[in-house]
Amino acid sequence: MPLSPKEHTRSQFGRVASNYRCSADHTDVEDLDLLFTGLALDPTHRVLDVATGGGHTAAALAGRCRRVVASDLTPPMLREARVAVAERRAGNVVFVAADAETLPFLDASFDRVTCRIAPHHFPDVRTAVAEMARVTRPGGRIAIIDSVVPGEPSLDAFLNGVEKVRDPSHVRSYRVDEWLEFLAGAGLLLLQAASLWKTHAFPEWVARTGRPKAVQREVETIFLSAFPLARETFRVRTEGSRVVSYSDEKAIFVAKKPGGAPAR
Repeated sequence: MPLSPKEHTRSQFGRVASNYRCSADHTDVEDLDLLFTGLALDPTHRVLDVATGGGHTAAALAGRCRRVVASDLTPPMLREARVAVAERRAGNVVFVAADAETLPFLDASFDRVTCRIAPHHFPDVRTAVAEMARVTRPGGRIAIIDSVVPGEPSLDAFLNGVEKVRDPSHVRSYRVDEWLEFLAGAGLLLLQAASLWKTHAFPEWVARTGRPKAVQREVETIFLSAFPLARETFRVRTEGSRVVSYSDEKAIFVAKKPGGAPAR
């Protein structure tokens, strides 16, 4: 019997959890500067980091607020997150195994909720965003960072197709307009939307998921044979018959849950 999407995610990331804690893409926290500006963090805040992965966001949050709860579907990822947090000597982070689509927390439990470079693995993003909204207090903020795809259907299909081959637990990277719909559908008010392009060193990126060498070469072949607009848009750099790097877009959204005390 084939694995369910969530079982696939646990299996996939459980095998290679340490790769993500040490990943150059995840340890590069340029995007967090934009995210933290929009979050308006306070030292009294209680913050939930959903799908914490290697714990990079949780570790960065720890020095800016009172309490951080780092949750993830995959227990080996939580073990890696513990290491990342311990390296920062942060004593105010707790770890919880949790499904982003059924968060085990009471309504309005957190002042802020974050989720970084993970929603493209969620089978039901709408439900996950609704859960983040549910556990956020009225007036609180939710910040999400994830890969997004261009509006051009051929580019959308190309990049999502590449990701599916590289990592079968990939569900979909969405367009910005889809994300705006998800946030509005959860009753959230958009405060900030920004984006940046991130360059990925191809050898490390393609090997990170632990897929066989034949699959890694298949991904490389897809890039090498990409149509001109895809090569240009995703900034595919090659040397001879090898791919050196490519770039994709990360979007940063900060939204507010309506309600709460009026600003003074």
